[in-house]
Amino acid sequence: MTKKTRKSTVEVNGNTIEAPQYKFKAEYAAWRRKVDSISSEKIASTGSKFADANRAKYPATLYGQLSHHVNKYLRDNSSNTGDDGIFEVLDAINELLKDKEIFFTPELKILIKFRDNIKGIEDDEKLNPRNTLFTRPTRWKRGEKLKNSKTRAKYKIDVLNDKPQSIYGHYRDNYFEDKYGEPEKKGWWSTEKNTANPPLAQAIYGKGDLGITKGLLTILEEAIKEISEKPIPNIGLRVQRNAGSLAAIPSVRKQVFALLKRNDLFVGGKPKLRQMSSILQNMEFVVGEKSFGGRASPKKIITFVGKLDNIPSPIETFTLKTFGPTAMASLIMAVIGKKTYKLKNGNYLDIKGRTEVPKEEVKKSWMEHLWR
Repeated sequence: MTKKTRKSTVEVNGNTIEAPQYKFKAEYAAWRRKVDSISSEKIASTGSKFADANRAKYPATLYGQLSHHVNKYLRDNSSNTGDDGIFEVLDAINELLKDKEIFFTPELKILIKFRDNIKGIEDDEKLNPRNTLFTRPTRWKRGEKLKNSKTRAKYKIDVLNDKPQSIYGHYRDNYFEDKYGEPEKKGWWSTEKNTANPPLAQAIYGKGDLGITKGLLTILEEAIKEISEKPIPNIGLRVQRNAGSLAAIPSVRKQVFALLKRNDLFVGGKPKLRQMSSILQNMEFVVGEKSFGGRASPKKIITFVGKLDNIPSPIETFTLKTFGPTAMASLIMAVIGKKTYKLKNGNYLDIKGRTEVPKEEVKKSWMEHLWR
């Protein structure tokens, strides 16, 4: 049994566009819910009540901290300026992926820019969350438990080598555990660059122990691919520019020639334009990839006629909205490509002001009219 899905349509400049069912939208919504459900306590990023006066202002969730990455919540000794990072794009990504149903080329270009910005974070030593820098002694030994400590420390640390050692990603390492009594977060930190997998990295790139199976970067890459490749099922086209341009679309040409062969649609050589246009309005046309003459693709013709921005994805079919007699006459003339055209009924096509009927045919048509 085929499962029926509700069609989603969007009105754009008088055109009715049927939206594809994009998989990435559901995946982004799931990602957003997940990172919003992970608290700052779970990722051990609440600020220190002993050293950080702004602790109460720390975002309460992983999403909040990601959105303000290297912007508002810098450590006092951070080397980042706060003028760049993922905060620049996250709110805009959310608005675009959450609310948009139809994506035109300008929106696709924005998504590509966002994707490139986030990929750029990975290549930036200061912005990459895998490489957030912390230091500790090179060697130490946990001593006795402290009594009545006024600091966060729970144990005395005997430093055996006080040379600073760099660690990357997160501060919850084994030194932190020995000194403060809080378990280290294995995998979140590393002594080597680009190998740690802290919460911010898990949110961006996916995988890890927080249950984020697909990161934001992967979702963006899949969105770009899907928008570029997944076809729009149908466009209800409002003809706003030269209707004759549609004559280059093979499926349209075929139907117009079929109408020109029907005797019931003519009085002599005069076409019943209103009836013809009504017939075309009830048809669905295949867009295809090749046009008659090859100067513009069928997709470009459709966006031109409907005054639409360029559409990056394929379009499967289109229908005509409010297609009147004048537009029908323009389309016929563009299809036949000449001013004199003999019909199947033996008469010459007669569209006032557009076609040329041989003089003997004009005389014949008047004689036929008088003898009726």
